[in-house]
Amino acid sequence: MFDVGWLLRFGAAIAVIGAGPGGVIQATFEAIDEAANVSEWAERGVQFPVDDTARPTSTTYVLPVADTAAASWIDTHSTYPATDIFVGCGATLVAPVSGTVLEVRRVNSYDPAVDNPATRGGRSVAIHGYDGVRYYLAHFETIVDGLELGDAVTAGEVVGTMGRTGRASACHVHFGISPPCPGKEWEVRRGVVWPYPYLAAWRKGEQLSPVAEVEGWVEAHPEACAEAMADPFAVDA
Repeated sequence: MFDVGWLLRFGAAIAVIGAGPGGVIQATFEAIDEAANVSEWAERGVQFPVDDTARPTSTTYVLPVADTAAASWIDTHSTYPATDIFVGCGATLVAPVSGTVLEVRRVNSYDPAVDNPATRGGRSVAIHGYDGVRYYLAHFETIVDGLELGDAVTAGEVVGTMGRTGRASACHVHFGISPPCPGKEWEVRRGVVWPYPYLAAWRKGEQLSPVAEVEGWVEAHPEACAEAMADPFAVDA
């Protein structure tokens, strides 16, 4: 069975490629052979994480909004699985899990005349949960100062405020759950399994995990990341 925690284990390397289009800071992950020459990778700018044997493999789950009582959503979304959560403009957004920041996009570069799917999320944050799953939050009005690629975050930690940047007609946070891909892409990142059953459980304090469902999705779609990374707009993600 596919292990969605492979990015934190089995010699995964973090290649920091810096500021890309729209001010996004993106990390790509490249699995390396155990016999790879580490010095050669270092020359290419690859930074190897410290030994993570003590890193937790699970996390507490919470709604990605501070005002959980005011949060609302519906059990459907556009043409793919994701959930739009509504509280109000300026509402506090929090990390839904403990994990590591994978991506921080501070500049809203979305242009409706172009409608680039890679920038529809406006200002956004992606977190690689300690459970191995990627959690994507989009349409921020603001992102907290100092939140950077590679930072550790704790479930419930404030990450920004709700807005309508990107392709959004009202203030909300787009919430997507997916496996992390080994390169830049937008199609998987936006969401591949329905979040709303997990959101409903988390609001009640139940610790329902999406890991099994994400693993099942990966097994059913083994080429999804490769296909998403080959999309012509992937470079802008």
